[in-house]
Amino acid sequence: MSEVTINDFSLLCRLFGNLFYRNPTDPVLAGVFNWLQQGQLRQHWALATDTQSEQALTILEKEANPTELAVSYQALFAENGNVSPRLSDYGIDPSDFMTFRQQRNMPEVDNVNHVGLLLLTASWIEDNIDSIAAQKALFETFLLPCLSKFLGKVEAFDTGFYKALAQLTRDALSAMADELEESE
Repeated sequence: MSEVTINDFSLLCRLFGNLFYRNPTDPVLAGVFNWLQQGQLRQHWALATDTQSEQALTILEKEANPTELAVSYQALFAENGNVSPRLSDYGIDPSDFMTFRQQRNMPEVDNVNHVGLLLLTASWIEDNIDSIAAQKALFETFLLPCLSKFLGKVEAFDTGFYKALAQLTRDALSAMADELEESE
């Protein structure tokens, strides 16, 4: 596996976090789907690829249609969807996560009880805090315990875009966790 630089990891977490956090028709994501369709994620993918990750990248390129994805997003993540996006449903106390963010002077958010915010927080830490300790605390306390369960559920209930997104998210987190371990 090749090394992921901080910038690469930040980009992936920001991208993946927003794709899980926001409905595909959210205007914030308009350019993201064009970027995916053009194969830009593949061009910026810093990890070694295997057959599974190549297939996941291809699925993200081919299925990056926000209008069509909105149906899948609702089926998966809406109030009565198959996969809860709430941190609290994975044993994470949202107030603990909010405190973690406040202690690092992170911007306030409307919905702290959302798994996509974990990835967005990882990106923010990469870009704004030069602290291995903050990264490790995020990974050990929040990110890995929650996302391992969440991503597994996404992979179980989706066969297309979101399953591919979950697989690539898992690859990126695994690479960063390895880097954090090596930094000790």
